[in-house]
Amino acid sequence: MIDGSEYTFDLGNLLFGDFSLLIYLEIIIRVTIIMAYTILIIRWIGKRAIGSLGSADVLLIIAMGSAVGDATFYPSIPLAIPLTVITLIAAFQKLYVYIGIKNESARMVTHSKVVKLVEKGRLMTENFTVDEIDENEVYMLLRQAGIRYLSEVEHAYYEQSGVMSVYKYENPKLEHSILPEHLKEQNVVE
Repeated sequence: MIDGSEYTFDLGNLLFGDFSLLIYLEIIIRVTIIMAYTILIIRWIGKRAIGSLGSADVLLIIAMGSAVGDATFYPSIPLAIPLTVITLIAAFQKLYVYIGIKNESARMVTHSKVVKLVEKGRLMTENFTVDEIDENEVYMLLRQAGIRYLSEVEHAYYEQSGVMSVYKYENPKLEHSILPEHLKEQNVVE
């Protein structure tokens, strides 16, 4: 940190510092590698880790927050560097979304798919491995959607956002309670 008595205002140094232009090439390489790697890691972690935001949105928030924070707290970092980083992050985000829209095979890698977890009042446990979700988590998501009985559910989908979309029967038979106290009685939950 600079001692207050040694400080002099220099607009050129504030904007560009004393870095060579090669720093910007390095920034481009760094941002590209970090963004790609982070997207893959977020996809690997899964929907629950990111909640209702998409993986690109989470990455955008984290990366921009870091770049903005560095620019505001560290006078040794010229503003052109975080401005370059923020611009590259925004461009990467736009490219990520564009490729996901235009290219089906890229979308399969970058975006999680919708998974059917309940059909006609029956858990589709064979689909649980797709997003590494277990029966208790499915029950929790159903309860959050206001479901008390598994038999109420015609279809339930685990969305890309990590939220469950539930379609109920109009006049269901009320069987197979998913309330915690009933699950304990059925020895489903320990």
